Amino acid sequence: MSRIPFPPELLMFIGIDFFVAMSLLSALLEKMFPVALPYVYQIAALAGFGQIWVDYAFLFPYFDTRFWICLLYLSAALLNIGALNLYIAVAKKLLSVAGIFLGAFAIPAFSISLLFISSFVNGLSIPMPWLPIIPIESLYGVLFCCIVVLSLSIAVYIEPNMLKRRKEVKR
Repeated sequence: MSRIPFPPELLMFIGIDFFVAMSLLSALLEKMFPVALPYVYQIAALAGFGQIWVDYAFLFPYFDTRFWICLLYLSAALLNIGALNLYIAVAKKLLSVAGIFLGAFAIPAFSISLLFISSFVNGLSIPMPWLPIIPIESLYGVLFCCIVVLSLSIAVYIEPNMLKRRKEVKR
């Protein structure tokens, strides 16, 4: 059996990071993108966390299947980055902003992804800092917190004056 450099779920964590970054970027540049786009990316990131749980709960012995699922998720994140860049360039006709996005986010994202995929396929280990091992059971708490924050943000988005009414009631 060949030496496994790192678990394939690291590829999925990279994809989750990309979805979260795109959610933040589309929320910060809210005038450029559709209103629902940050929430779509947050749901995609939550789906990635759910897929990690499914991988460990049901697909742990099937290493090749886990790799292909993680690679597919990372590919979806990279395709979204490319589509976001094309949207800025073509639909919004902001070529300078698209060039900045390409150089600051798209090219580094594709390069990092190719580095990790190549390292995994070729069996090379990537030096990682020593971090404490977090049990997979803590995923339930993290997922619950993410769902609460997402629900509150959707509620505040739908009814922006909700926070103002809360403050007036307490007086």
